[in-house]
Amino acid sequence: MKRLLTLISALCIATVAMAQSDALPKMFAHRGCWSKICPENSIPAVARAKQHGYMGIECDVRLTADGKMVIMHDKTINRTCRNAADYSKIEGKISVSDLTFKELRKNYVLASPNPEFRMPVPTLEELLKECKKHNVVPMLHSKYVESYRLAQKIMGDNWICFTGDVEALKECRKFSDCLILYGIKKKTAESAFELLPQLGGKVGVSSMEREALTRERIKRLRDLGYEVQASIYTQPREVYAVRDGVSFILSDFNLMPDPNNNPSKVVTIDPQVLAQGQTIRVVADEKVKNGGVAIEIEFEGVMEIAFGKRDNIYTLYNSGKYCDRLGLRFINNKGLVTLHGVEESKIKSAKVYFYNF
Repeated sequence: MKRLLTLISALCIATVAMAQSDALPKMFAHRGCWSKICPENSIPAVARAKQHGYMGIECDVRLTADGKMVIMHDKTINRTCRNAADYSKIEGKISVSDLTFKELRKNYVLASPNPEFRMPVPTLEELLKECKKHNVVPMLHSKYVESYRLAQKIMGDNWICFTGDVEALKECRKFSDCLILYGIKKKTAESAFELLPQLGGKVGVSSMEREALTRERIKRLRDLGYEVQASIYTQPREVYAVRDGVSFILSDFNLMPDPNNNPSKVVTIDPQVLAQGQTIRVVADEKVKNGGVAIEIEFEGVMEIAFGKRDNIYTLYNSGKYCDRLGLRFINNKGLVTLHGVEESKIKSAKVYFYNF
């Protein structure tokens, strides 16, 4: 039978945060800091990213029928938009490229259960200016060189060019000293070692495929001074990406246990043996509007680390070699982390960070 341990005596509230580890990767919010209320790739998602401690956001650029650059991930607007007149669902597939900019802005709004967030699809210029306002680094996932020129005009070199289009990357480097991330796949991964020196300056790679970002390849890239980004890794792969030494993580909801984000509370879990079936539960004092919870843990064994009501579960094996770092941002909730022994596990050290952004 699972035994819930209160362990009041074993949990010590820390008033001084630990120094940030050099291994801590920089966090970018995928399509901005979105939620069920705040639409992806929207203007409010920029300010929220800053509020939640992300270094920057990733956004996707599309062209309307008359060549206006707008922010939209999908080719079609059906998933993320509704009819502006009555907020009804859009019938039939409608592509961004089928609409003029005027039609897109007049007839459709971003979908949200809260009417305050039902706003028009933003232009690239509007999003970049919002990034500038909040000192958020925009990562443009785009193949359009004209989008790079606009980013350079508004942001200077404080933006990131991100694409697998080699010719577009080369064009970007002609007029910008921004960080360039070459999007790779397993079959193109080795080509990075030839391309990146040609591009020069601040460069690196990004991939959604763990097979492209093997530990050996990450080490080779980092040893050469290149950045490495894990993009939208599924659970628990993002944890292994941190173990492997990536320098950037592009994620929907993941957080790092970063003391520089001014945690509202830090709980230390004393070294102990977590038996198979045994559980440790650490919960925040109160619900917060914009919050987060993260853990930094060294252990040996197999355990589940769950955030919230077990809807974000990481099953991790650790030989005792790694310090694992993982977390979750949330809206209108109470921070909660649960450690469950899948097999007997020895906790060497652990800190849980709660955030009220």
